[in-house]
Amino acid sequence: MDGSGSPVNRDQSLSDNALRVLEERYLLKDEDGKVIETPDELFWRVARSVAASEEDPSDETIVKMFHDIMARLDFLPNSPTLMNAGRQGGQLAACFVLPVEDSMEGIFDSLKHMALIHKSGGGTGYNFSELRPKGDKVSSTNGVASGPVSFMGMFDHATEVVMQGGMRRGANMGILNADHPDVFDFIRAKTEEGKLTNFNISVGATDDFMRAVENDGYWDLKNPRTREVVRTVKARELMALICEMAWKTGDPGMVFLDKLNKDNPLSHLGPITSTNPCVTGDTLVHTAEGPKLARDLCGRKVTLLLNGKRVSSTEEGFFKTGEKPVFRLETREGFSLRLTGDHPVLRVQGKIPGGEDTEWVVAGKLRSGDRIKLNDHRSWTDWEGLGTLEQGYAVGLLAGEGTAGEDEAVLSLWAPYAKAAGEENMGQGPMAVHAYGPLASSLGMLSGNKGLTRVMETHTSSDFVRGFLRGFFDADGSIRVEQEKGVSVRLSQSSLPTLQAVQRMLLRLGIIGRIHENQERAGQGGMKAHRAPARQELVISGENAGLFSERVGFKDSVKQGKLTYGLGSYGRRMEEEPFTATVDRLVPDGIDEVFDVTVPGENSFDANGLVVHNCGEQPLLPYEACNLGSINLGHMVEDGKVDWEKIRLTTRLAVRFLDDVIDVNRYPLPRIEEMVKLTRKIGLGVMGWADMLFQLRIPYDSEEALDLGRSIMGAINAAGRQESAALALSRGACPALPDSGLRNSTITTIAPTGSLSMIADCSSGIEPVFALEFTKEVLDGKQFSYRNRYYVEALEGGGSPVTVARVFKTSHQIAPEWHVRMQSAFQENVDNAVSKTINMPNSATIEDVEKAYVLAWKTHCKGITVFRDGCRSGQVLYVDKPAVQQALPIPQVSEVESPMERPFILGGKTAKIPTSYGNLYLTVNEVNGRPVEVFTTMGKSGHETMAFTEAMGRLISLSLRSGVRLHSIIKQMKGIGGSQPVWHGDGVIMSVPDAIAYGLLSMGYLDMEEKGMMESLSDTDMCPVCGASMTRQEGCIKCPACGFSRC
Repeated sequence: MDGSGSPVNRDQSLSDNALRVLEERYLLKDEDGKVIETPDELFWRVARSVAASEEDPSDETIVKMFHDIMARLDFLPNSPTLMNAGRQGGQLAACFVLPVEDSMEGIFDSLKHMALIHKSGGGTGYNFSELRPKGDKVSSTNGVASGPVSFMGMFDHATEVVMQGGMRRGANMGILNADHPDVFDFIRAKTEEGKLTNFNISVGATDDFMRAVENDGYWDLKNPRTREVVRTVKARELMALICEMAWKTGDPGMVFLDKLNKDNPLSHLGPITSTNPCVTGDTLVHTAEGPKLARDLCGRKVTLLLNGKRVSSTEEGFFKTGEKPVFRLETREGFSLRLTGDHPVLRVQGKIPGGEDTEWVVAGKLRSGDRIKLNDHRSWTDWEGLGTLEQGYAVGLLAGEGTAGEDEAVLSLWAPYAKAAGEENMGQGPMAVHAYGPLASSLGMLSGNKGLTRVMETHTSSDFVRGFLRGFFDADGSIRVEQEKGVSVRLSQSSLPTLQAVQRMLLRLGIIGRIHENQERAGQGGMKAHRAPARQELVISGENAGLFSERVGFKDSVKQGKLTYGLGSYGRRMEEEPFTATVDRLVPDGIDEVFDVTVPGENSFDANGLVVHNCGEQPLLPYEACNLGSINLGHMVEDGKVDWEKIRLTTRLAVRFLDDVIDVNRYPLPRIEEMVKLTRKIGLGVMGWADMLFQLRIPYDSEEALDLGRSIMGAINAAGRQESAALALSRGACPALPDSGLRNSTITTIAPTGSLSMIADCSSGIEPVFALEFTKEVLDGKQFSYRNRYYVEALEGGGSPVTVARVFKTSHQIAPEWHVRMQSAFQENVDNAVSKTINMPNSATIEDVEKAYVLAWKTHCKGITVFRDGCRSGQVLYVDKPAVQQALPIPQVSEVESPMERPFILGGKTAKIPTSYGNLYLTVNEVNGRPVEVFTTMGKSGHETMAFTEAMGRLISLSLRSGVRLHSIIKQMKGIGGSQPVWHGDGVIMSVPDAIAYGLLSMGYLDMEEKGMMESLSDTDMCPVCGASMTRQEGCIKCPACGFSRC
């Protein structure tokens, strides 16, 4: 440290710019804002904190390795890790995904969670496609919905007032799918600059949409609440608007959803979609406590039964995700389930040696005849609950033969059944069984309703269930013995729900029953001689008939004798029945509350007997996070050649580092911690790609560069998997992929590296350089020139001018096609997405934008963002303007010797505007409708604040009376940032100067053209730290002068 408190540390060859970035944002400071840490101490702080997750945290070897890889600038973790490791907050992840559910509760939960994440230093991504469209009905209020774009504005405003880890504002990524009815409004959302300034937005496009664009086809916009088609448009019309707005503003980008799904390593956890797959609240979920309704399992950890095995949910258990359109999945055997159309169900593909070949298929893609899995609970058939075997038997008889009242149950049965039920009265015919009236009533079997109730299914013990089934089959069951078909136990009923409940009860005991239409009269082989024909019949056959005899059986000696005889005399081996059901149809079934659960490891559960997937969406899964890091490729060159061994070693150490970060991280929400430790995603990427190409003298826009990019990323991916496999052996495999042999479900990504590349003094990500030389201006007004060191070396080394010109190109000198192809080349060996901006010159056309988007889709990119130089009206720096334009003469400015005299009496207007220092009272006096005088007064503020506020008013007044246009004054003051923004109306007041600009703008003095100019200004284009022009790289707005980044 020098005397000023600035760190002086050149051991890491840090540039002046890197030191300044570290001082401003990363190094520890005391209460007075004085830097108290050197860069080297930062790297030791981070290394020790991350290494605390190692098997032996006291081993200084790994700590030193972590330190050295950062100190050499060979690898740097994402900014939250550098900022927060070893500090009180300790939140180290960079990006989080939050679901946005179609309910007020869900929306504001996401808003709250966003604030906590931004406060901890992370950024957030959302897909707003679940929200009902603008104007859609809201039944709870009899009102109409305001639509996703309006709610995005709320998220944007909230971001303004929450600083990331006290260092910067948060960043958001917003997606709306191309089939949402509000997609046109979404695309135009950033046309008015200053709106959604804290969002990058992208349209989620499927292959079907892109093919419709290619074929000039039509495209349906569907209400996500009902899935009904609201409007049909020409696909090219929608694509044209996407490209036009991207040409004008740089937004929206595009995300290709089917590509994300195809490469999703966690496809068994669900598809990457806009919705959250779920089941309805009346779904019966089998647990260690017996079957329970999904809605009753919320807010607590649940031990579930899956194929006779105990598995646990997360601490949260089930949770409501909103109201959504649901479907009823019906099978030919009688099993059914109500679920969302995108909920995965386990389908049987065929037989393989040792078992069945299965795959997860969303319900909406199941076809009639598909076989789906049932749960096999033969190894676990006992659970606690109400009732005994005898009580169950009596209630079973009652369901088949009696009537129930509050005080007594009347059984119409023969005496032997009464004895089995515990009644000694031997008379034949109807009789009152007093002991079971209250029991039947407590189970919901009141007068007029003696069928199976949900209470009976969800609150009784396994003994009660066995007794109930025995009594019910004694009363209504029959046995059929056929030489060809074998022995079968049958139960006929006119009520399908009753048979389905019996079917579920049997399945929980490991017995499969199948429901068929019955053309015969009920009671055959039993007691009922006068009942009307039953419409359905439950049939238990094959080996399941034997299981029924063992686990349930008949009390009726005649029936049990017939069953025992049939099973013993049947000459053939009992046929084994697979635990599968056959899909019949999927029919819409209204809108209902739906629920979600996470089951780590198994990722599935028993829903009405079917094997279904636990819910989730990609990427990331809701409440998932990813910690990132980047390898500096500029340091992976030795003597003009790629140092492949250094890449391999650096990659393996970086993967170990990032895996440790998962365990030492302090997460902002318990649900995030659970999900991250389930999937263990890491994102190792690169920076300094342009620097590597410069050293190798390879042009960015060449096939050689594309081939090298594929090879570099392939080597990193391979080495990353080697290390992840080694970590899986010593620490255990990723819980979400237990059979993968890997510690991490994903390993590579290419994320924005704005600030990291400033610290490492290298080029950003896989971007070409923005400029080879430019002037940087820092906060204190000092300027210094920057020249790319590799460019200088080439010039001073006597390189051929032709070679230098061919190799050392800036981003705007490279055709958009090469930008896209480079992104695609790296994407081939990257698990997650590649962040890159397709930079275009100001002369690019809308057609050029469309060509880039279509090429990105055809070359299998997962997403794309474009930025045309100068597309934002506030941008004042154009790197590639011709020199002749830069040399235009400076217009002469006439000097005003004295301002106009102030009239003795003036009239005007006064506005009250809130600021963080108190209310600002802004008075504007005018002459003939023209503002000439401004008074600014602060209420309840200190003397210093009142002094500079009054000074601003005097200077504005002087300027107005000297002929300066009002819009020029507003332009200078609008958007100036402060430390404590405040809400006001539909926006945020950033500071006292911004409040004055707001007041002047709202008083109506500007004509329409001037007002339009003011509203087009955006602080997005001006760096809030140094005031320099911002540009876009790696899909992120950042400052090339001081390193400030919105990502």
